Formats: sequence, structure tokens, C-alpha cells
Amino acid sequence: MDSLRKLYPWFALLGLAVGGLVLAGYYKDEFREWKRWQQEYAAQELNRATTPEQKEQARALPIEIKQIVLPELQRVDRCTTCHLAVEDSSYAGVKQPLAYHPNHARHPFEKFGCTICHQGQGRATEREAAHGRVAHWEHPMLAMKYIEASCAKCHAATDVPRSPLLARGRALFEEQGCIGCHKLGGFGGNLGPELDKVGAKRSPEWLAKHFKSPAELVPGSGMPPVKRSDADVAALTLFMLGQTGERLTEYYVSMKTIPGPDIGQRLFGQKGCIGCHSVGGKGGTVGPALDGVTQRRTTDWIVKHFRDPAAISPESVMPKFNFTESEIRSLASFLGSLTGADVLSFMKIPAQASPVERGRAVYLKYGCGGCHGTSGEGGVPNHNAKSNQQIPPLTAANDLADVFLESFITEGVPEIGKLDPNGPKPPIYMPGFGDKISEGELADLISYLRSLKP
Repeated sequence: MDSLRKLYPWFALLGLAVGGLVLAGYYKDEFREWKRWQQEYAAQELNRATTPEQKEQARALPIEIKQIVLPELQRVDRCTTCHLAVEDSSYAGVKQPLAYHPNHARHPFEKFGCTICHQGQGRATEREAAHGRVAHWEHPMLAMKYIEASCAKCHAATDVPRSPLLARGRALFEEQGCIGCHKLGGFGGNLGPELDKVGAKRSPEWLAKHFKSPAELVPGSGMPPVKRSDADVAALTLFMLGQTGERLTEYYVSMKTIPGPDIGQRLFGQKGCIGCHSVGGKGGTVGPALDGVTQRRTTDWIVKHFRDPAAISPESVMPKFNFTESEIRSLASFLGSLTGADVLSFMKIPAQASPVERGRAVYLKYGCGGCHGTSGEGGVPNHNAKSNQQIPPLTAANDLADVFLESFITEGVPEIGKLDPNGPKPPIYMPGFGDKISEGELADLISYLRSLKP
């Protein structure tokens, strides 16, 4: 008994410690930041009330966690626990978090939530954690200057009039010839990493710095610096941030995947179909004319041909583009929806497009400018390359016969001569495009290369 009494002080101390922890837990829970905002919101609602009923409603507002459950997006967003007035336009101009969210009708919260556009940690209820600015959370809230990047998750970059920077970023991606070295959406080169998920892996600060000085962040990188204005680099960064690789259902991806002639029209232009096929008497002659093709062939035949041309037409030279099923249906819908004149109008094809003009389009399509310059001027650094440590200009193409040019383009130049035989291998080499470029595109590209002057 005496030995037990000796433990009484320790029991008392333990009891006080437990009591203190309970009080601390109660205090922490009672004075959480989100509760303070809800109390302030209730107070503002009470001040705004003009009728007894409105005042009663304001007094009855519960203090509780609010959340939007989005199983299709695999998200639970609790942002509205603090951002209580996002749907009340009378709170326009009020300081955050009690501010109105403009233009939300296009993307209703109950269907989209918040983090699909703004990023951050939807389940969190403390500000820093909710905004994603904590350790081990890879997707912090996007700064407003980059918010247009989120549109690319569901829309094609050129389909959102309210997102001009996104469209500008896409245009710069093509102008810079990035697709020549990087794959995006299954199309492009293999010299650099695929870009389908780069927006989910890299911060905007990293991307912008990498564009300006690639080798500084990735030692040994052969990527040339992007010599553009800060505004252009920001637009290119924004476009890359939109490439997250997220898989969304058809409700969310609207024009990006839901089959339709508009998507088919875009693909028809992007893949350079007019370089081999003619419509309304204009275009290439390598493949058959597409006028009235849906009258000559069934939809099932057209769909199967897009999946694997050689399997349906063994003599076909049309490459396999690895279209998605939605893209295939869109192309078939497009071919069946327009007359030849309509196609030419939509595609903005010049009435008498010359081989050189078509070749310039092929040059841009395959991203040749990324290494060879926007007009074949060369000059991109290539460390230890025998050609003065840079990519030579393409004006030398005039000294080569067609057969050699065809070989260089289709087979590539995998081994670049070293300036210093004992030095490192030059990082940039010429990949082969034989599995990508069509016969008509190849002929037009050679015509364009021969048009380049020193």
C-alpha cells in the first residue's frame, strides 16, 4: 500500500498532463482559422439582413466543414469551407476568402469543384496546406497569371477565347519546333523526354528557367535556349503547365475528346492530310481524292483504315498515326460532313498552294525549326560537333541530290562527327522521320529546302 501511495504524485502529474492535452486540443479545434471565417461570414450576413426571416437564417448558419465530393475526378474539395461566398455576386470585390468567384456558371462547383482549375490540396482545411504550399505536396495552388494553363486539361489550346496566353503558348511551341525533339500526345521526336505530364512534374519557375538556360538545370542537355521575350517565355511556360496527363471523363474534356466534325477538321489540318490527298481538286496526289469518300466507303471501313491503313489497304503508304478512337470518329465525321469547297474554306488552303509553301508547313509540323532554326538558318549550339559546334544551315541542301536528302530525312544522321575525337559525343543528332513523314510531305519538304538561300 505504501508503495502505491508513492505513485500518487505521478498519477496526479499524468492526470494534469492529460487534462492539459485535452484543453489544448479543445482550444485548437475551437479556434481554427476556418471557424473564424465562417463566424465572420455569418456576421456579415446578419448585417446585410433586412427582414426578420433573413436575420433568423443568418443566425442559424452552421459552423461546419463544407466539401464537394467529385468521384469522377477522384477529388474531395473543402475550399468552400472558407470561400463561402463564391456563388454570391453581392460579395464581388470583398477581400478573400469571402469573395465572389466570377464566371463560375461555366464550370459549376458541384461538378468541377475548385482544385481541377486552381490546384492545391482540396481535403485540407488550413490555409497553407489547402493552398498546397507545404512539404511533400506536389501541386501547389497556381498563381493567377498561370491559371489559363488549367484550361488545357479539358480543352484544346486554341478553343478557349478567354485564354489567349494558352493559345499563344501553343503557337510558340510550334514555332520553336519543340515537337521535333519531344513527343506530345503521341506525336513528335525522341531526342528529349515526352511532355504529356510535364505540367504535373515541374513548377512554373523551373520551366521558365529551363527554357532560358536548359543546360543550367539539366547538365549535358542539348536543348538550345529559347531566345524569346519574357512574355513569350511565360506563355510557353503556361502551355507546358497545362500538360498534366490527367485522365478525365468525356463530360470534362468537351472538345478535346468528344467526337465531332470540328475535332476532325483540326486533326485533318494538324496531320497534314492535304499534303497527300486532294479535296475539291486541290492538295496532294499521293493518296486518293477525298471528295465523296463517305459515299464510296462505309463508315466502318473508314474507321478501320484510320486505325491501321496498311491492314485495310496493303499498298497504302499512309503512316499509322495511332489516333484515339474518339479522334478516328471525329475524322470520319468531318469527312462526311463537308463538301470539297467547305473543306478548303475551313482549312484556309491557298487556291494554288505551291510545293514550297506546303513544304514550309511540313517543316513546321515536324518541328525541324527546333534544331535547324525557324527558316533553316542553323546556328543552334551542338557541343563538340565537327560543324563548328553548331547545327549547320540548311542552305547546303542545294548541293545534294534528292536521293541523299531523302535518305537524311527518312533515315536520319544518328552519329555526328566530333570536333575533338577524344571529347564527348555531340548531344544533338538527326533522328529519322521515315516512320512519320508521308511520300507527299517528303517531296514538298525537299522543295522547301531547295528554296532556302544562303
